[in-house]
Amino acid sequence: MMRSLRSFLIGILAFTAVSLWATPVYANAPAPPSYAWFNFEGRSSHTAIQGVQLAECRTLQCSQPILLMQSGICTDAACLKSPPILSAPHRFDCVGDRCLFVEPSYTQRSTGPYYKLLAQFGDRVRISEGFALRIQDSLAGYSARNLRVIVREADLAIVPDTTLMKPSRWEMFNKALLLTELSELAVAAVWLWRMKLDKQQLAKALVAIAFINLLTFPVVWFFFPSLQPFQYSTSRVFGVIILGIASLFGTLLATRSIVTLKTLRNIFVGWLISLPIALGIGFFLAIAVGYGESLPPVNGIPSLITLPVSEVFAVVFEAWLIYRLNDAIPLREASLLSLTMNLISMILGLLLLPAIQLS
Repeated sequence: MMRSLRSFLIGILAFTAVSLWATPVYANAPAPPSYAWFNFEGRSSHTAIQGVQLAECRTLQCSQPILLMQSGICTDAACLKSPPILSAPHRFDCVGDRCLFVEPSYTQRSTGPYYKLLAQFGDRVRISEGFALRIQDSLAGYSARNLRVIVREADLAIVPDTTLMKPSRWEMFNKALLLTELSELAVAAVWLWRMKLDKQQLAKALVAIAFINLLTFPVVWFFFPSLQPFQYSTSRVFGVIILGIASLFGTLLATRSIVTLKTLRNIFVGWLISLPIALGIGFFLAIAVGYGESLPPVNGIPSLITLPVSEVFAVVFEAWLIYRLNDAIPLREASLLSLTMNLISMILGLLLLPAIQLS
């Protein structure tokens, strides 16, 4: 079984590499566009953002704002009524609490130097003072391209984001995986000890849960967040590859008639061998899909949906495998155990891991 699996994956890798090698790659990619992120802070649930307008100003006082682009609706009397003067390839996309303004590198009309933001909320329109934005400056740093939009009672305050950059999910992966393994194995050990499993059954169950976490955690950590708005195509490619790995080895585990510690060891070794091969395939596919993509597209599923769905996936997937791999654990106990483990690890993750705040 493991030999045929290895041969299958190597064949896929060879086919993908040859296909991509035969496809011409053009090195003359366009220069990256100018851009700015607007991150809204401080709004409450009754002040949902309905639409945002980005206006251009000739002076900092901004007495005569010109509507550049609009995202969503802005129908209040305080909104600018003139039609937006910019269209594609310019971009102004807003989802949730984030907006992205993109100005292409080759454009017949550069914007600025001053801007104003108008946002229609559920209760009223809030308008900022004029502010400078140096997105055309190639030397502009992180704080110049990332602006905090503080929602106040009557207006918007816009300031550069001078806080330290939060670590990415890739940078936090090892710590998050370790936290998940330790917390869920601790919960499982106490739970299974209360079920009075013998030492061999307990050892097999804990080893199985540790390996199951290696399958499900990357899916929760990478695949579901990659479905959210403002995610690069390369992230979505790797997310699909990771989901495929979990599905394949989860099926291999669940379809075994008898599972021993030796069985778990052999499948784990097969997982270790196939992992770099599958990620290699993902690397080539990511290059092919994401070539020339300098900024992420807006389309995606909100985190309010992907986060709970990812937890439901983890609970169901892990409960199914725990039940299938351990005859001494009934389905009801496996389900309750999986629910408890994932609830504890999710709460600890939300409290301790800053990368989750990027969702």
